[in-house]
Amino acid sequence: MSAREDLIAAARSLLDQGRDRFALVEVINEARKLGSTYPDVTLRSMVSHHLRIDKKNVVGGVGFYQVSRGFYRLASSDETLSTENLTRPVLSTSVQVIDERVPASKDGHEWFWEGNVQATLVRHLANDGWRIRRVADTHSREHGVDIEADRIGVSLLVEVKGYPSATYIKGPNEGQKKGFGVGAQARTYFGNAVLTGLLMRSDNSEARVVLVFPDLETFRTLARRSALPLHRAAIEIWLVDESGQVAPVEFSQEVPTATDVVEPSRSSGAVLGSTT
Repeated sequence: MSAREDLIAAARSLLDQGRDRFALVEVINEARKLGSTYPDVTLRSMVSHHLRIDKKNVVGGVGFYQVSRGFYRLASSDETLSTENLTRPVLSTSVQVIDERVPASKDGHEWFWEGNVQATLVRHLANDGWRIRRVADTHSREHGVDIEADRIGVSLLVEVKGYPSATYIKGPNEGQKKGFGVGAQARTYFGNAVLTGLLMRSDNSEARVVLVFPDLETFRTLARRSALPLHRAAIEIWLVDESGQVAPVEFSQEVPTATDVVEPSRSSGAVLGSTT
């Protein structure tokens, strides 16, 4: 099958599940579940450009219509598009539970890569009744809030970080081990996320602000030590494990003892369970 056929089949599968609007990461993940082997970059480009039926004539007359930033629906060239269809935000309230396990991407990314963590969280929020307003494109390093959602009058703003890979994913050094400690790089990621969370809190006093990380030892340790002061700033920390489970980091009223942050093992089975 062509990449176009893979994506159309994935979109129709989502429709059968009651998902008439979906994020880019959702249709790509569905295509993967149906057996597509095309690189992620190819599938993204097909949805966001080559099959954009709202922008041009598409071969076969079926393509993707962008209904809001980062969200699409399947559409045909002879379809009469109402104003409601063009502006209605994505609403994922189906009671069907979506498989939240995120395998390594076909382009070499591991489960703890930011894009995979973000995709897992989007599905988790949708299954929990949140209406997804926006999902940032992690591949293009799009600026702004990573995930925006709302539920029953509550606004949710999410900053997502992944864990750096121990090897180069692409470029001239692809497959080679990095010559620096990824644990130190992960701590930088964590610090940047905390700063982003504080700025989001400053700009949005009424919203729930959440920082999300893959459930690895470095992030778990930093999260435990930061949970109380971040709680005082009304900022939550959630951890996502390899199986797709999402759990908040609980805070303690006691001041934590300073301990060294341990870099996680890179051997098979190094991923630890979620924090409860």
